[in-house]
Amino acid sequence: MKLLGAVSQGSGAVNEDGFGYAGDKDNLAAAWIFDGVTGINPRQYLSGGSDAQWLVARAHGHLAELASRDIALEALLHELVAQLMAGWAAETASLDLPRDYDPPAACLVLVKRYPDGWQSLRLGDSCLLAREAGGGRRILAASPNNSFDHWLAREAQKRREQGVFDVKALLAEFAPQLRDSRARRNRPDGYSVLECSRDALAMPEIVSLGWPDQMLLCTDGYYRAVDTYGLMDDAQLMNASAAGVAEVLDLIRATEATDPACLRHPRFKPADDATAVMLAASR
Repeated sequence: MKLLGAVSQGSGAVNEDGFGYAGDKDNLAAAWIFDGVTGINPRQYLSGGSDAQWLVARAHGHLAELASRDIALEALLHELVAQLMAGWAAETASLDLPRDYDPPAACLVLVKRYPDGWQSLRLGDSCLLAREAGGGRRILAASPNNSFDHWLAREAQKRREQGVFDVKALLAEFAPQLRDSRARRNRPDGYSVLECSRDALAMPEIVSLGWPDQMLLCTDGYYRAVDTYGLMDDAQLMNASAAGVAEVLDLIRATEATDPACLRHPRFKPADDATAVMLAASR
């Protein structure tokens, strides 16, 4: 696989997304994206731009070494979590965190090449699209499908129709529901996510992909082109991303700029951090 393009852009002062790859751009061994989960604590506690950015930066640093190893994805995840836990212990040793502290977390999609084909590891609701080889049109899609986020977007729309547009005010109002949702991280009744805890090992999604012609890894801020704004479907998103991920992101931002109140396209935040990595088979 070769790297066709990559883009990562924050929606505010701090970009909590991230991406990386292992190997040469024309012969990749692995690639990954992160989507840091926006914190709901009253203030930042960890170093970096935000607590979520702290986690993403450290996980990226570890993957830069781990992804090049001859190691199964399950073992890779175990090592990644162990290193994150060690870093967390060192970072927080002198901190007095509140009892209700919401620890940092991030969605992760990683694809890695093995002798018998590519495999993917997915934690959270970021997106992986893989187009099968041999000229087939079938696309394997592992995309966002979070009923809580949909509920949150509908409730936020109701508040905006009543004149409440400030995202911080919305976050404060829905803090109890957000905390309840986050208490279900890595539980059977909840969802998987990367965090500095062995809980992150509970239910990763690992899929054998074979030898696809193309792969698109993207965070939900980029996938808004499909599931929020209806600009294109999965196949069209892959085609457009192969032509230029930056141009797709420009289209997403332009669409958001025409609807700053989130009324035409209901969503909790007017814009989100967005990241995409587009890969294609080397010829």
